[in-house]
Amino acid sequence: MPFPVPSVTWSKLNPLGSVFGKIWISFWVTLLLIVLAVAFVSHQVAQVYQIGAPNSNHIRLLNRVKLPNIDRLASSRQEIIDELDRFNSQSSYQWYLVDDTYHLLGTPRPPRRILVMLSEMMEMEGVKVGQWRQETWMGPITMSVGGEVYRMFIRGVPPLPPPNLPLWLDSQWLRIIFGLVVSGLMSLLLAWSFTRPLERLRRVSRQLAGGNLDARVGDSVTLRADEVGELGRDFDDMAERLQQLVSAQQRLLSNVSHELRSPLTRLQVALGIVRQKAPTDLESALNRIERESDRLESLIAQVLKLSRFENDMQQLDPSEIQLDDLVHQVAEDARFESRQRQVNIIETIDQPMTVYGDGQLIHSALDNVVRNALRFSPDESELRIELKSDRHHATIEVSDQGPGVPDDKLEQLFDPFYRLDQSNPGAGLGLNIARHAIQAHKGEIRAFNGADGGLCVRIVLPKSRQR
Repeated sequence: MPFPVPSVTWSKLNPLGSVFGKIWISFWVTLLLIVLAVAFVSHQVAQVYQIGAPNSNHIRLLNRVKLPNIDRLASSRQEIIDELDRFNSQSSYQWYLVDDTYHLLGTPRPPRRILVMLSEMMEMEGVKVGQWRQETWMGPITMSVGGEVYRMFIRGVPPLPPPNLPLWLDSQWLRIIFGLVVSGLMSLLLAWSFTRPLERLRRVSRQLAGGNLDARVGDSVTLRADEVGELGRDFDDMAERLQQLVSAQQRLLSNVSHELRSPLTRLQVALGIVRQKAPTDLESALNRIERESDRLESLIAQVLKLSRFENDMQQLDPSEIQLDDLVHQVAEDARFESRQRQVNIIETIDQPMTVYGDGQLIHSALDNVVRNALRFSPDESELRIELKSDRHHATIEVSDQGPGVPDDKLEQLFDPFYRLDQSNPGAGLGLNIARHAIQAHKGEIRAFNGADGGLCVRIVLPKSRQR
């Protein structure tokens, strides 16, 4: 039975189709460029010698330089050598003569490599400039002394510029800077290629965590052919699935709440009819049924309100609100409910103030916060409601003397259906609805433990109209 041959696609063989391949190619190309640059410069610098045409500086030097008086010393070869030695010992430039047998006359004696360079210069036409390391010579200049033909060279002339070597590579420091710039640009391009999609993923993940389920990383990430592109596509698929699940949950919650309200209403009507005709010994049972139906009615109302917030169906009816009157009204309601437990409600209002918003929603938010604080306040304790303001914001703080909340559980207090104490008869929706209502007004709400114990909930609302 033949073994199946796996299909091989170009996307799998392409090294640029993976993060590993991109890293490998980028570093390899960077090192290759640096090696080529070093090899090019080294080749230019490491030549044995360099011969070129004289430039304007060399011509000016040749026109003004002083010559030794060898044209009148034709008596002997030794006298020529002595005159050259005397002249060269006193001049900044040295003159040398080369005879037909390629013997060099003059001192100080140059390195042996110079003789090879001079012989090549003598085979060329015209005057040339030869350079080897720090030695620079110019010649040959043909002259006749005592009937013999010599070729004259001058030593110590200005050096030639490196051939075919850009001026910006002439300095060792510039060559180092060039290598650093090339490697830096390649590394920058590589880092940007990696961090740009990761930064996009980070921003979108924060948007999802903040409740924006429509956030996606988009084509700039998902169209990539490497692992980052695969991560982006998986991330968008995950976000799409989460949005579908949350939407289905919200629709189910809303539909169930609506379906429960109709039979509950009929149950309350039937309870009223039974109460009118029932004997007196059933009064306590009927009262219990009425309390439970009222509690169920309140729970359904809270669930519907939460559903409207989460589906962006809660419409604001903004107007100028006398916030101090609203706080006083909530405090009075709390005093009425806390009479039997003798909880002392203390309200502190800095000054009369107004805010722009939906009065019913703000009242509902503050009432939920105060009721929650009242529920956990011990008997004969104090509950403080403080209203203060600055130039741009109004702040309401509700502080109780209850047991407080562990620090790692403070943020969860505002999650729907969360109850720190499972024996608490509440549904765990009040603080979540309060948070939605405050955030709808571009405000903030947070909880923290007081310095002297108990829980403090702070609500900050902007005074001016927010768009």
